[in-house]
Order: sequence, then C-alpha cells, then structure tokens
Amino acid sequence: MWLHLDCQFAYNLIYHSIIDFTTTYLYCKIYFECVISQNVSERWNNFQKQKEESILSLKSKILIIIYGAYNPPSDGEYLGEKDRLIKLRDYLKGKGYIDTHIVEDFPSNEKSVSPNLEKSYDCLELADLNILVFTCRGNTDSVASELKHAIENNLLFKCKVFEEKHNGIPAMGTLLKEELIPERYAVVQVESKNDTDLHEHVLGDVLAFLKKNFRTLR
Repeated sequence: MWLHLDCQFAYNLIYHSIIDFTTTYLYCKIYFECVISQNVSERWNNFQKQKEESILSLKSKILIIIYGAYNPPSDGEYLGEKDRLIKLRDYLKGKGYIDTHIVEDFPSNEKSVSPNLEKSYDCLELADLNILVFTCRGNTDSVASELKHAIENNLLFKCKVFEEKHNGIPAMGTLLKEELIPERYAVVQVESKNDTDLHEHVLGDVLAFLKKNFRTLR
C-alpha cells in the first residue's frame, strides 16, 4: 500500500503522529524511486519503439546491390550462378528490401572502354549496402575485382562479403582474403550450394547493418 503513498498523505501521517518522520521519509523515497523508474521505463520503451519504426521505414529505401559470378549457367543439376543471384535479390525484395538489385539491372556506359567494370565500380560507390558473394562453383574473377576496388577505395564499411565452403575449402582465394587482414574484416562463410543458408545469413546481416547505421541512412 505504501508504494502508492503521496506527499500529502505522508504529511498527514506525520502531522497526526501516526508514523515518525524517518519512516515517512523512507516511504517517500521508495515512492519517488518507483515513479522515476516508471518514467525511465516509459521513455526507454518509447525510444525502442521509435528506433524500430525508423529501422523498418528504411527497408523500402535502402539501396542494396548484389555482386557475384554470372557463370556457369544451369547444367540441369545445379541452378545457374546468375540465377542464384537473382534468387537472392528477389528473396530480399520479398522481405521488404524492395530496392535490391544485381549489377546487370543497371545500364552500362557504352562509351566506356570497360563498360561492365566501370558499372560495377560505380555500383559499389552508389549503393547503401553492397553484398558480395563468392561461390565454389562460380567464376568469381569479377566479384574478386569488385572486392579489391572496395578495399582500395575505403568502401568496406558498406560491404558484406559471403563465401561458400565445400569440404573445408573456401571459395575465396587466399591472396584476396589476406588483403582483408589489415582491415580486420571478417568474411561470412555459408554452406556450398545451399541457398537457404546464404539467404538467412544475408538477411540477418542486412538487418544488423540497418540497426547499426539507421541514423546515417535516414
């Protein structure tokens, strides 16, 4: 009952000598601590709600671009490498990240000496978040070049790198991975030819990126 004690009631208790001053002081102290605790709790809950709303509102605005091998194509047993990237793109779109693309979705500058390479580098600069995927089956020369560009131009802060691993052998080359060591950058490993595992890891990292950067992305 004393948790709901207000100051006027405390005054009346002292005035009528029902309880002594020290006891009343302790009751009031506990009461105000409860009030403060409730205010802080409400403020915390409101903050978390606003933060969550801000993060969710960015899902449809953040520009995500996916990089990876386009070859080899499907052989009947395995899905083609470009088809897997398209599948990942559509998966993220279905999760609310509607502004997700592969590099091929953008037009090339036909006046450029190396239109595809220039487009890839421009995409790395343009995107809010870059997803680079190294697969065991794919020809990953292009995505390796894109990752090197990201390293050399300080773009790793907005890149997430994923590599498949099969029988203990990772898809990314050793030399390229060593270039990431000075950057203290960790590559995410996923199961080979397991799109579900890849999708779940990418989705989790995209959300983590949003939570970390939602203030700067607004």
